Amino acid sequence: MATSLNSSKLKKQPELKRQQKSTTQPELINENDLEAEMRKIGVDDRAVLYMLDKGRFKIIKLYNVRNAIANILKQEMLSIGGEVAVNKGCVNCTVPKSDVIVMGTIRQIKELIKKMKVQVSESREIALQLEKGV
Repeated sequence: MATSLNSSKLKKQPELKRQQKSTTQPELINENDLEAEMRKIGVDDRAVLYMLDKGRFKIIKLYNVRNAIANILKQEMLSIGGEVAVNKGCVNCTVPKSDVIVMGTIRQIKELIKKMKVQVSESREIALQLEKGV
């Protein structure tokens, strides 16, 4: 004879406590706190100094940049992982000049400065302007 189990007659199992995760939610760190946060987790002093420029982001606006130089800036910055916003007419030279917005880590911008210093003379002036922004 088949019997049906009555749920009311079953012994209640104690509820299992959920195990706490060993990790917590990710935390956004303010770039001003980056050095202190790296030191808190025990990063080597030399490595902290090396990594700081990789963890700090800058946005620099330059004015009245000739279209050819704006295109060079954009291509050079893209090659190192950053970005440069230019007027849409720069690519086909329908505008003679453009304001530009350079976006990247301090390390990327320093690399861009090096690259611009070896370009045509106008590029060296742009490099000097970028140095002021870093």
